[in-house]
Amino acid sequence: MARSNPQNKTTQLHPEYNKQQQRKTNYQKRQRKVARNRLMLMFGVFFILVGGLAFTYHEQRQALLEKQKQSTALTEELNDQQELKKDLKVEIKQLNDDDYIAQLAREKLFLSEKGEVLFTLPKEDEKKQKNDDSSN
Repeated sequence: MARSNPQNKTTQLHPEYNKQQQRKTNYQKRQRKVARNRLMLMFGVFFILVGGLAFTYHEQRQALLEKQKQSTALTEELNDQQELKKDLKVEIKQLNDDDYIAQLAREKLFLSEKGEVLFTLPKEDEKKQKNDDSSN
């Protein structure tokens, strides 16, 4: 069934076949467009997920480094406190010793035993002040 167009003097063969081919081409174009849009959406979701994971990893890494610094500082403080505890235990033992207390009393309070003579010497700071005062 050929139709003729009086203006172009052309004949169109099988218009139904042409329409069917045109519909098929349009459908394929739409399918490619939908597939491309889906692919772009999947890439977008993928990059958002990867970005979120990278951000979370970075934040957790920073938190871990901060905790490690805190741990190091607290370990040093613990070591200092343990040394202080040892020193205090030694001091407690010394303070329970009567001879040590007697020696400490003689040094700090200028007490003496019977028959002892005490001589007091000026401390280094007092000597320096005395020298500074006399030079002015």
